[in-house]
Amino acid sequence: MLIEDTFRETRVDPAELEAFVVLAEELHFGRTAIRLGLSQPRVSQLIRSLERRVGRRLVERTSRRVALNPLGEHLLARVRPAFADLQRALTETRTAARGLRVGFLGPYGSTLDAALAGFRARQPECPVTLTQISWTDIYGPLRRGEVDVQICVAPVEQPDLTVGPELGSFPRLLAIARSHPWSARDSLDIEDLAELRVIGPHPDVSPEFARGFWPPAATPTGRPIPRAAPARTEPEMLSAVAHNNAVFATTTAMPTYFTHPEVVFVPLTGLPAARVLLVWRTANDHPRVAEFAGLAAEAAVRQQA
Repeated sequence: MLIEDTFRETRVDPAELEAFVVLAEELHFGRTAIRLGLSQPRVSQLIRSLERRVGRRLVERTSRRVALNPLGEHLLARVRPAFADLQRALTETRTAARGLRVGFLGPYGSTLDAALAGFRARQPECPVTLTQISWTDIYGPLRRGEVDVQICVAPVEQPDLTVGPELGSFPRLLAIARSHPWSARDSLDIEDLAELRVIGPHPDVSPEFARGFWPPAATPTGRPIPRAAPARTEPEMLSAVAHNNAVFATTTAMPTYFTHPEVVFVPLTGLPAARVLLVWRTANDHPRVAEFAGLAAEAAVRQQA
């Protein structure tokens, strides 16, 4: 019986420790109860139970203040790191069980193929979910926690995002109506855009993406480039090109996935190739993001070799 009593006294109750750590941060029973989703009497009960287990008072309570006494400070210094490690372990395990969620932009999804194959072979217990990202909400899924990692087109100038490896580079093409007299040319140049109506970026596109991917307001010689109405999706863009006498400066990735019988793609010079990057939230705590980024970097190096 004595052994059972000793075990009962020394057994750790996570609920008591959690209440103690939160109370040490809040120094207020009401706020502690709100954070824990418990009643205030229940929080008091947990603290008293912990104190009985220790054998001494840990918290000094008056009608005006709550404070840890030296013994409480000693326990907090020992418990807080261990409790943080436990919470982190549970979070990481829960995240890993959820799997890795990867976002892609329609025409550039193939840049992820090798990394996805390598990751699935190495981590078969971690399911991978693919989500298509909208051009008009390119960083939203990351920030809302809907994806863990995704591809973007350079440049990426977002202070809360980490820019990983470059996965591919795609020369520029001009999507132009088959009926247009210039559609049979071997190539077109940025100076030719002054004679056309170019589909511009949607207002919801990030500023650096609009600046880096779309043609500028004028050609290198200073001739204005007329703008046509923006498009939100690849099918909208192709339809506008086919029927509205507009053109779109895209890349060699586009015709691999999106075509229209009345649209052709002509090489376009004068604009830099589009570079596809892997990005993730710097604060992301998914335990597999770094591994996936490493596999993506290795795949990109093999492709360039």
